[in-house]
This record gives sequence, C-alpha cells and structure tokens, in this order.
Amino acid sequence: MNTQVVPRGGTRHRLVAVARVLVWLAVAACAVIFARSIHWGSVRDAFAAADGRLLGIAAALWIGSTVFQGTRWYALVRAVAKPSWRSVLACYYVGQAGSVVLPMRAGEAVRIELLARRNGLSRAVALGTVAIDHTVNGCVMFLLAASLPLFLPVPTWTRVVVWTAVPVVFGLVLVMLRLARDPKAHPGASKFQRSLNRLRGGLVGLRRPRSVFGAFSAAILAWTLEIATTASALAAFHLPHSAAAAMAILFGVNLALAIPAPPANLGNFEFGAGFALVALGGDKNAAAAFALGFHALQIVPVLIIGGASLLGFRGRQIAAAAHVAAHPSEVEQAGEDAEAAVAEQAARGSLGRAQPSPGE
Repeated sequence: MNTQVVPRGGTRHRLVAVARVLVWLAVAACAVIFARSIHWGSVRDAFAAADGRLLGIAAALWIGSTVFQGTRWYALVRAVAKPSWRSVLACYYVGQAGSVVLPMRAGEAVRIELLARRNGLSRAVALGTVAIDHTVNGCVMFLLAASLPLFLPVPTWTRVVVWTAVPVVFGLVLVMLRLARDPKAHPGASKFQRSLNRLRGGLVGLRRPRSVFGAFSAAILAWTLEIATTASALAAFHLPHSAAAAMAILFGVNLALAIPAPPANLGNFEFGAGFALVALGGDKNAAAAFALGFHALQIVPVLIIGGASLLGFRGRQIAAAAHVAAHPSEVEQAGEDAEAAVAEQAARGSLGRAQPSPGE
C-alpha cells in the first residue's frame, strides 16, 4: 500500500498564505473604492493647511509612546533574562522598522530572533515574552475602549464588539497565567511537554508582580502618549481633537490592523483611521488627509530609529534576523508543538506540569 507523505504543516501554511492574499485583495478593493470617492484636490489643500508645529509635537509624543512600548516589553523580558533596557529597546525598534518594510508583520519574527540571539534564549521563550507583551497591550487598549460608549454616541455594534472583547481578553490573561505556572522539568517529559515548557518559559513574567506592574505602567503611559499624539495630529488637520475622538480613531486603527497586513500596514491603517473619523461625522476628504499624514507621522520616526538601532547588532545577529525576516514561519513553528500540547491537554481538562527541553 503506497502512502504519500505530506510535509508537516505544509498544507496549513499554504492555506494561510492564500487566505492572507485574499484578505489583502479585499482590503485593496475597499481602499480603491474609498480612493475613487475622494476629491484629491481637497486632500492636498488639507495638507497645505496643516499646522506644522502641531505635527512636530505629535511626532515627539509618538516617539515617547514607542519608548514606553519598548519598555513594556522590557519589563516582561527581564523576568527570563538580564538584558539592558537599551538592548531590548533596540530589538523592539528594529522589529518595528522591519514591519514597515516586510509583509505579514515579519518584523515581529525579527525582534524575537534578535532578542533570542543577543540574550541566549530559545526562540520559544522569546516568543512567549512577545505573546504576553501583546496581551498586556490588548488589555489596556480594551479597557480604554470600553469607556468610549460613556463619552461618545457610538453605534450599537461598537458597544457589542468592545464589551464582548473585554472578558475575552481577560480570559486570555487567565489562560496565560495558568500556562506560566511552574515551568520546571522532570525526566521523561514528552516532546509536546518539552516544547510547551520552552514557550511557558517566556510567560513567567505574568507571575512576577514587579514585571506585571512595570509592563502595565509602561502600557498605560504608552497609550496616554499615543492618545495625545492622535489628538495633536487631529488638531494639526483642524479636526475635532478631544481625547474621546482620539481614542475612537486609535481603536478603529487597531481593529483594522487585526487584518493580515501588507508592509507598513498600508491600506489597513488608512482604512481604520478614515472609517473611524467619518463615523464620528468627519469629512471624507479631511479623513483621507489625516489618515495619510498620521500614518506617515508614525512610520518615519520608527524607520529612522530602527535603522540606527540596527547598527548596534553584530553581523551574525543581523544575518539571522534577515533569515527569519524571509522565513518568519520558522519562528512561528517554535510554538507549534506547544500549541498542540495545550490543545491536547485542554481536551483532557487539565494542563499538566511542563518540562524543559534538555540543552535549553
């Protein structure tokens, strides 16, 4: 009997790639439809009338926000390693710059690889720190978003999305707290258990009060500065710039960024910002000008700082980062066995004690 061997994960990765392309095409179609309805002369006039001083203030506030975003990650990384703050911040900025020029947010794989290489961590542990970094950021974002209906007349569907997402996000935190328990080993661990342990090693920051406090404090400061950035940019384009309006636009952008994105989130970002601003009663042409200007304001500083930060890494580290930038699935696969282990043990109703891999 002949049996054809299918490469592990090959079909799934192809299906994911096809799905991403289809989503990109859908986003591109929406962007084209929106662009055709815009009066570009009015957009040029909006740029010409923008307040350069307020745009400069917005750029400075955005840089401050990114510093606290990197600090949020640092607070969680120091639970598993002893890197310097500047070292983690450099990894963060290079990763963010990578996401500007690479598709499918491959910059995330870049920062994971650089952190692992520079600090002698496994990819799975580095991946775990990024996972809880996004979780902390999401918790703060949805807590802020949950307050929007109290200040703005938002549509019913927005209330449903926001208030449904809050318990989901905190449920995810509870799952991660459970996974973060006791990542120690005993002999005879299965392959799944060893892989799970490597991932859980990066989650231990959730069990360290100092790390959690530092991460949430940095996240709150980062979001505060990002709201101020958005409000300043709105004011620069002579648009309503209350804190509530800025929060609504940021929430719209982040919802759009959940869609698989091309490099620099082109199209997704503009769609999210423009749609939110129009939903708040803004003019379509002014919304287009703001979305384009606001996106450029975020991209340019990150590219400059990320490029400068890259100079601090060794040649081999840069080569490894370039390799995972071209093959981000290698970093994703660092957690695949762990995910299978979670699914297997959750089906039995219990997550067993995880064990570390020999040689980790």
